[in-house]
Amino acid sequence: MRSLLSGDAALEASRPARPRRALPCAAAALTLLAPAAASAYDSLAAPCADDPLYCERGAVTFQRRDGIPLELDFETGWVPPGSPLQVSLRAAVYANTQVSLSGALEASWPEALALAAPGDQGGGTFSCDYGLDVGAEGRISISVLGQDFEWTGDIPYVPQIDFQVHESESFDAWGWEPGIAMASSTAPQRLASVSLGDLIGGSIPGIEGRFELDVAMDVDARYVTHRVAVETLDQATVSGGDITKERSASFTEYLSGPSVELNVRPEGSVRYEGTLHLIPAFSVSLLGREWSIPIADIPLDFPLTERAWLFESERVHVPLPDLALDTREIDFGPVEVGQANAEIVQLSNAGEALLDVAVTTDDPESFELADEALEIDPETAVDFAIRFAPKAAGAFAATVRFTSNDPSDPEQEITVRGIGVAPPDDGPDGGELAEEDGGCGCRAAGGAGDRAWAAAGLSLAALAGGLRRRRRAA
Repeated sequence: MRSLLSGDAALEASRPARPRRALPCAAAALTLLAPAAASAYDSLAAPCADDPLYCERGAVTFQRRDGIPLELDFETGWVPPGSPLQVSLRAAVYANTQVSLSGALEASWPEALALAAPGDQGGGTFSCDYGLDVGAEGRISISVLGQDFEWTGDIPYVPQIDFQVHESESFDAWGWEPGIAMASSTAPQRLASVSLGDLIGGSIPGIEGRFELDVAMDVDARYVTHRVAVETLDQATVSGGDITKERSASFTEYLSGPSVELNVRPEGSVRYEGTLHLIPAFSVSLLGREWSIPIADIPLDFPLTERAWLFESERVHVPLPDLALDTREIDFGPVEVGQANAEIVQLSNAGEALLDVAVTTDDPESFELADEALEIDPETAVDFAIRFAPKAAGAFAATVRFTSNDPSDPEQEITVRGIGVAPPDDGPDGGELAEEDGGCGCRAAGGAGDRAWAAAGLSLAALAGGLRRRRRAA
């Protein structure tokens, strides 16, 4: 098959095939390596701006909103003790909290696959809405002109969850320790103003008075991200562990394939503490006498409350380049000195990202390459020509190296060999062989090898579709 070729036969045999992208068999083979269409993901990674051939970046966003009771649900009891006018207050504080985060998962190589999860500048929002549920009872125990008057009952018209406070804070994600704090202190707000004459006049004729309730609140809320979990699809933590404030990088094992998919999930906590101020005013008058409670503020410290804050995972699909060669050895056989034989090797990018390839040989004098640098589109196969052009008689062998941005196999090789054969003696008549039996014994006098190389299309300009020549920096 690889015997000495010359003339038109060499031209025809060394002519390269068209790029294999359009061939059904090549397309089918590459399709088998592509991810299943049913594979669902939340973010498709794209080449990083600063290193597009060796890095992919997938944007991720997270949001969680939750209503959390602050474990402040109690009664003050009757206060002040021993007073003729007393109140008992009930209160519960609620916080409707939302945390939003945005950032990215970055996968880079050739140290495959290194992982990082940079947070976006200004990509975090921490907001809280505080509400208050208040109830009140009153007690009157007074004596006027030797007559005792008593009354105990609910004080209506104290609104429920009428006290609302909204706070919001933006920050750079992820909000590592010490976290993002919001401190809010409100001025007293009146929640209730009730006429006691209308309320208890039937029980104690002639009584007048009012009940008023003001409320203020001091609240400190803090959100902190403890880790960014990165997991494989089987929910196993990647080999390099979680990403934290102290460990900003991780990694995952990668053997080969057109892509990887990873689940990303921040995990943090929200903590609250503060003081609720209940400021009641309770006064009555009867038969010319007046009573009131000497209370200006009932401070209620609500206990430290901390809740785990876990977000739903985002799945990131990371396309990768993947170089496949259809052979590991080429034997050119015997080729006459001054002639040439071209062979084709198929380069396939079975991956989903652009493949960048540099091609070198340790014997460029004998084994010439179609190009030294090329790029192959995802899921595309192209033909690459190598020519054996011996300059002397003898056996030749070399290695052709394909160095690429394939994360699993960045260095691949093909062994090439051939035998240079000395040309036959042209005879005394200076280049023309004698005719025998009426046949033509002539051969092309030089240049056939060059024509064969040109016919092989080694400029590769004709290889349309997935292959592009790339000028490498000197």
